[in-house]
Amino acid sequence: MDTFMLDRKIQLFISTVEEGSFSAAASLFQISQSAVSQQIRLLESELDVLLFDRNGYRPVLTKVGQCFYKHCKVIYEACIEAERQVRLLATENQDCRLRLGVTGPMEEHDLPKIAEIFKKQAPKVMLDIKKITFGNGYKGLKEGILDVAFGIANDFKDKDGIRTVVLMKHRICVVCSLQHPWAKKSMIQASELADQDIISLSKNVGSQFYLDFLKAFEKDGIVPHIIKEVDSLEEMLLAVRLNQGIALTSREVITPDKTICMLDVAKTHHHAEFCLAYRKGNQNPCLPLFIDEVISYYKKP
Repeated sequence: MDTFMLDRKIQLFISTVEEGSFSAAASLFQISQSAVSQQIRLLESELDVLLFDRNGYRPVLTKVGQCFYKHCKVIYEACIEAERQVRLLATENQDCRLRLGVTGPMEEHDLPKIAEIFKKQAPKVMLDIKKITFGNGYKGLKEGILDVAFGIANDFKDKDGIRTVVLMKHRICVVCSLQHPWAKKSMIQASELADQDIISLSKNVGSQFYLDFLKAFEKDGIVPHIIKEVDSLEEMLLAVRLNQGIALTSREVITPDKTICMLDVAKTHHHAEFCLAYRKGNQNPCLPLFIDEVISYYKKP
């Protein structure tokens, strides 16, 4: 979570350590990798030390860097907690409403638990929940219909006036029926997808999501044989159960049952990041407190 109380260079340093690379930290803050590298070098110049060993594939903390990270993390957590306490005091006597857009099983499973915790801290805040698709979350934020939209990070990428917070990385899998030849497998290679009939979510679910889906096949060197496009996860899984084809999705959105099989996919460019998004400049006083609670929930082991 971004905090105004702590120098941006420190936040980028912490994120680089925890995300494992300059590029991952850049993605988190929605800036370029070169901008992150520049800020880290500036920080090293100000301290007159080397914080990272850059000789390997990924940056590795030096001994000095490890010490600096330890102290920075303590300060960062203190800043976050100070802001949280201030927001709690500012909203404790306010009646306000948060309008949330949810896309599917992830929120349906986790949101009741988040809401229960949040309500204990802000009992007068009403959560108004609306079902959305990947595609219309951005529209809802832009038009002021929603305060928060949950969805896939790429659907909000490079959207003017929108900030995203990545909550978790999905584990991509293949779903097939019990009658499919892969039913007894636990993993397949991405290259094996080339000869399969594929059932896909359509553009109606989200245009950017759909484009990313096709682009991942292209990067894997595959021309997908998509035999059917559907407008919901439920339709997709029904088609799979009827053995009409296989589907690619994430383990986190599937409820395991005895009618389908889930297989991991090795060496693939297919990926997805679950996130929340909100509009910059949103003045709802309860919004930062809710975002903090969501981030805290997904950070728990």
